[in-house]
Amino acid sequence: MDFVDKNLIEKKPVNLLPLEETSFKIVEKVKDLKELAATLQSVEEFAVDLEHNQYRSFQGLTCLMQISTRTEDYIVDTFKLWDHIGPYLRELFKDPKKKKVMHGADRDIIWLQRDFGIYVCNLFDTGQASRVLKLERKSLEFLLKHYCGVAANKEYQNADWRIRPLPDVMTRYATSSDHRD
Repeated sequence: MDFVDKNLIEKKPVNLLPLEETSFKIVEKVKDLKELAATLQSVEEFAVDLEHNQYRSFQGLTCLMQISTRTEDYIVDTFKLWDHIGPYLRELFKDPKKKKVMHGADRDIIWLQRDFGIYVCNLFDTGQASRVLKLERKSLEFLLKHYCGVAANKEYQNADWRIRPLPDVMTRYATSSDHRD
């Protein structure tokens, strides 16, 4: 297999917009998912996180998908779009020219495959990078604080993400907890 980044060159970090200035959209309708797919088609990279629940369930299910570009955040309601997520996003996730950024993606990768038939190519896992770099801590919370000066709020990390409608506090958490890892 040929790798995309054959000749790695040093790139300067890109300053992101402050969280308060970053727009976010809730994706609950097929037309919104189609617009998200079009947006992802136009970017070189995007970050992904999933919220999962397995309370009283053998395998559990993916309850929410957060996708961020450098300028926008999206919260995809997987319950409302379950049958459409794979068909609209599958090609984008497997495109080796688009970098996908996740943190500790081991389980997320399994959930994407199991629930939506999505396979990921060209993944940069910040959790794995922290291991390779032998950082003192590997958590996303540590990486955000150390490299970005952002204090991560993990208050709703283990919340019941099956709740609908999603409370405002959980929506805010979903857009800020892993803000463009």
